[in-house]
Amino acid sequence: MRDHFGGRPGLFTAVLSALGLAVLVSMGHAQSPSPSPSPGLGAGAGLAEEHWRLPLAPQGEAPPRWSDVERSLAPRSCGQCHGDQLQQWRTSLHAGAFSPGLVGQLLTFDAEQTASCMKCHAPLAEQHQDFEAARQRGEADDPERRGLAASGNGCAGCHVRGHRRSGPPGRDDGATGQSDEGGPHGGVYRAAWFEESEFCAACHQFPQEYAVNGKPLQNTLAEWRASPHAARGITCQGCHMPGRKHLWRGIHDPETVASGVTARFSADGRGASFQLSNSGVGHAFPTYITPKVVMRAVALDSQGRPLPETAAWRDIQRVVDYTGGQWVERSDSRLLPGQSATLRLPWKGSRRITMWLEVYPDDYYDHQVYDALLTGLPAGGPAARLIAKADKRAAASRYRLFETELRRPD
Repeated sequence: MRDHFGGRPGLFTAVLSALGLAVLVSMGHAQSPSPSPSPGLGAGAGLAEEHWRLPLAPQGEAPPRWSDVERSLAPRSCGQCHGDQLQQWRTSLHAGAFSPGLVGQLLTFDAEQTASCMKCHAPLAEQHQDFEAARQRGEADDPERRGLAASGNGCAGCHVRGHRRSGPPGRDDGATGQSDEGGPHGGVYRAAWFEESEFCAACHQFPQEYAVNGKPLQNTLAEWRASPHAARGITCQGCHMPGRKHLWRGIHDPETVASGVTARFSADGRGASFQLSNSGVGHAFPTYITPKVVMRAVALDSQGRPLPETAAWRDIQRVVDYTGGQWVERSDSRLLPGQSATLRLPWKGSRRITMWLEVYPDDYYDHQVYDALLTGLPAGGPAARLIAKADKRAAASRYRLFETELRRPD
């Protein structure tokens, strides 16, 4: 399979392939290296495709009459008028897209490979320029020295092209088209396709040419299109940006996960049961290959202590591997919309069983990618320090939901 980096094997791919591990960047968080538009955009497709033609072109010169704030591409400048959106974005994974784990990898890449990853993680051409300038100064490992690159997927990544601001239809009147060009930063161009699921495709839907066992590693838009959500007109933004909040909550957020799945517990004379249903997620649960979700159960002794020998579990995950120069899907037990999984545990002499859902949002990075990198990178170097930081964050991201104790009926 062709490597994501311009058709030749990437350094990171070569390093981890030698260890028999898959490498996400070899398939890319962005589109094909060519600047072709994202596939499958809906209404207003021509304009939307042009909006997401990756890599993004430099903004060019802003009108000379504009103030420094109007010219700026920094999120903090946008926040001077859009304060609520700025504060929401700061809590999001979009704000953290230029993370220690990513930068630790980029420090092993050349500029061309780096640009390929930054198409989605920090999409502005100006961000790539700032990062490469910091690299030349030997300061790329310091977020305070990366300039605009440190903001990750910021406001301008979605809303600014050629210094023209774009956004969804007016909240109150549904207005579309160009607003008053004499207003701040030349007004705003309002387009209905900002609220379509296809708007998210450039970074959240890999091309079919990169499919593994018929499915791209990131296949979220296709999963959504086949879901009841799509049939009912519930878009990505409807769940991940409710009320237009710039939050993009997902697998890392317990409240969001709990709202999208249904857990049912029952007990009879034979044992206890835990059924998990994808009742409200508009795509596979979980989407992508990074997270792992595990249904767990264990019997308790008379003092309420777990009996480890009774432990049972069921993994919900897509497992892939990079071996023999190609990607292979080992299993896919994820739940499509409407599907359920059940875990049962006999009493095994106990009268009490506890059951719960354990969520590992960053499992693939935590247990494969980062471990392999830390083995291969020079100890104590800037890349290794960043990867070690990311590894700790990934391990700390796990959490439990729905923990329930069931008792054997008398």
